[in-house]
Amino acid sequence: MLCKSLEMPQLLIPNEASIRTIRNLLFLNSPFSDTNTPAQLVMHPRWAFMDPIAMAMAAAWGGWCQRNGCTMQAENVGGPSQKYAIRMGLFEHLKVSHEPLVQEHEEAGKFIPLTQVRTGADLAAVIGNVSALLHLDKEPHALAAVQYCISELIRNVLEHSGSMEGAYICAQRYTKDPPHVSIAVADCGFGIASSLSYSYPQAEDDDRVALQLSMQLGITGAIKSGMYSSATDNAGAGLFFTRAIAKATGGYFALISGDGAFRIKRLRKGERPLVYQDAFDDPRHNFWTLGWRWPGTVAAAEVLTQNVPNFPTFFRSIVQQLPAKKTVAGKIKFT
Repeated sequence: MLCKSLEMPQLLIPNEASIRTIRNLLFLNSPFSDTNTPAQLVMHPRWAFMDPIAMAMAAAWGGWCQRNGCTMQAENVGGPSQKYAIRMGLFEHLKVSHEPLVQEHEEAGKFIPLTQVRTGADLAAVIGNVSALLHLDKEPHALAAVQYCISELIRNVLEHSGSMEGAYICAQRYTKDPPHVSIAVADCGFGIASSLSYSYPQAEDDDRVALQLSMQLGITGAIKSGMYSSATDNAGAGLFFTRAIAKATGGYFALISGDGAFRIKRLRKGERPLVYQDAFDDPRHNFWTLGWRWPGTVAAAEVLTQNVPNFPTFFRSIVQQLPAKKTVAGKIKFT
């Protein structure tokens, strides 16, 4: 049975740790402690499914623990259910020993393993590997959507997080039920509220307010060029458009920072997405208050690949749904 410890930094992984069940992972844990040593990762003893959001969170948590002088311990890392975590490189990032796999599986066509990104060059290398590792070379528009989301999520960390470890990124391609790519980026830096508080004092006192602000166009960010914008036109666009792409394709999106968590549910069959929603009152939206604080940001998105027939057209269709007052949207350009 998994149970919380109040005496050490501890991260408990339930039998399913995915963006669909992320609430269970969040409310099972309180993983940051003042105690410097040891830190403990506890995998489920029988079976554990971890998708990219859980992997990225575990790696970022491990980086925070090591930065604070914690030695790393782990339980239940040797069972058959942990093969995926080994292949993704989780235990290497945590510096936890494990039994080697009898046969390493081919990475190409399935996933981008956990990768630590500290610089623009690191980001460029990840983007360059997306097509080969996820086998999206025959789906150029889905590839463009995935590359955009990865670029914007990591760039957001590099520009705003202040994380000493940078960002931890991983992605998984699923070929059925429905076909999609799941992407997650996590850091243990300043967090969204701290990043916004200078310009938006209301964000400092309420992490849920900070989350809402960060996902509105034109609110956040240094003004730098992204993959699909000019240097002056992309201020605050990254989280907004990543959320919109996930939502418009029918996928999950999650954002966690401080004691606040936000998630968009996957679109059910026959439902039509409402891409733009300033009030965040869509029934697919969940807001939670954790009762503990994640000292940085976690962002995860699903891109349902079959729902991106033409990325430039798809991207512009999102822009066209914005109210006229959001004039910055009309300046987003493809280069």
